[in-house]
Amino acid sequence: MGNNNIRGGFLRNSHLIVYEILFAACVAIANLIVLFIIYDGRHNLELPRSPIQTLSIVVIAMMVFVSIWRNYIYNRMHHHEYEDRHERKEHGRDTFMQQLFPYWYRISCGLMFLGNCMLPMQILFSSNLLDPKTGDPYQFNIVCALCFGFVFTMIGLNILSDTSIFIAQKVFGWTTLYQQLHVLLSSRRWCHFRAPLLFLLSAKIVLGGALIAKEDPIVVQVTVPISHLPDSLENFRIIQLSDVHIGVTIGRTRVKKVVDIVNDLCSGSDDNCNLIALTGDIVDGEPHGLMKAIESLGNLCPGRDVPKLFVPGNHEHIHFIADQVVTVLSEIGIDSLVNDNIRLHRDETRENQLVVVGFDDLSSRRYRGKEQQAFDGIDAEKDTTILLAHQPNHLKVAERYGVDLMLSGHTHAGQFYPGNILAWLFNSRFSGYYPSRGKTAVYVSAGTLFWGPPVRFSTRHHEITDIRLVRSQ
Repeated sequence: MGNNNIRGGFLRNSHLIVYEILFAACVAIANLIVLFIIYDGRHNLELPRSPIQTLSIVVIAMMVFVSIWRNYIYNRMHHHEYEDRHERKEHGRDTFMQQLFPYWYRISCGLMFLGNCMLPMQILFSSNLLDPKTGDPYQFNIVCALCFGFVFTMIGLNILSDTSIFIAQKVFGWTTLYQQLHVLLSSRRWCHFRAPLLFLLSAKIVLGGALIAKEDPIVVQVTVPISHLPDSLENFRIIQLSDVHIGVTIGRTRVKKVVDIVNDLCSGSDDNCNLIALTGDIVDGEPHGLMKAIESLGNLCPGRDVPKLFVPGNHEHIHFIADQVVTVLSEIGIDSLVNDNIRLHRDETRENQLVVVGFDDLSSRRYRGKEQQAFDGIDAEKDTTILLAHQPNHLKVAERYGVDLMLSGHTHAGQFYPGNILAWLFNSRFSGYYPSRGKTAVYVSAGTLFWGPPVRFSTRHHEITDIRLVRSQ
């Protein structure tokens, strides 16, 4: 009997499942049609090597995003609205908030639709995101990215609200105070205000974060003491760039501004930069469509013999462009250090060299089992060693091989809510300088620019890190 009830219940609700799938598929296909019209009309679209497989993955992912929006955000924010028909009949008119409901709903759906364009932009249209004349992103990219940030923030705020109530229930139980709170939050009156309240709060977070993201990177100066640093390497100066993310919302103008700031730092005749380290996620799309922006990096410290070293990040691997990026950067004078090391020196005697090790990203198959290869010929007791690794989760390996300083990025210091919580939970180090607890000190950049939504909220600004090595007392 029980199995029949379950089977009967499933069959009764199966039409809702079919409806949900069809609705999400229609939205995803409509997103793709809009993007094809916008981008393919400007220059030829180049799909990935396996277009059918890639399109299928993208459509499924977009459908999941739409379903999350409908079944969580919409139901949590609006599920009492259509239950108020008896009140409307009784009172003969809608309340003010009931009258506003259709407008909140339509605006939210429009923002969700634009935000849903972010995924295919990143995967299918990454070679078409910058204006071929100016090298800057189209305004449509910026709008869609902001909408994505808005929807992502609303999801986070709803989860935070529901989680807080759940924890209160578990901690305090069904006390009189909690019962009153539960009644309030479950009432139709609260639900009428929930939608506009979370809508406006999300808008404030995103728009306020957009103003911060619009600003230029600040220079963060860090002094790192190393016990066995040779005198000849005293005040060895490293400028770190990380997470530039040339692509959807980052183009030539923003990159050129970063280059100008770095060149100002390098301009001192008595205080030259000794190394420029690019610690991953520099390019976030097909390089041949982003060349106007990428080429600007070739002007870093022009006319000076400053080594420029790049290690790939997870976004270079997400787009399967790591090898292309290595080739493109080498053509503009930036060398790559992938599971290898190089020795740098300050004088012609080539004594007391600084060893720089570069790791491929953790997401790369090429990294697995290659740690020993990267540290070939290094004596941890004698050599001063710097590790360039995109993700701070390389720390255990760095400590095992006696690295003095690891430079990373990846976390963006959270960038925007609720990404800051996820970045803090899933990374061994979050942001800033972490002195050595045994052997290895760590610096995690907050990001030279940003990924996706041009938003930074409740985190540090973009940064260019100016690092000096000194001998510890």
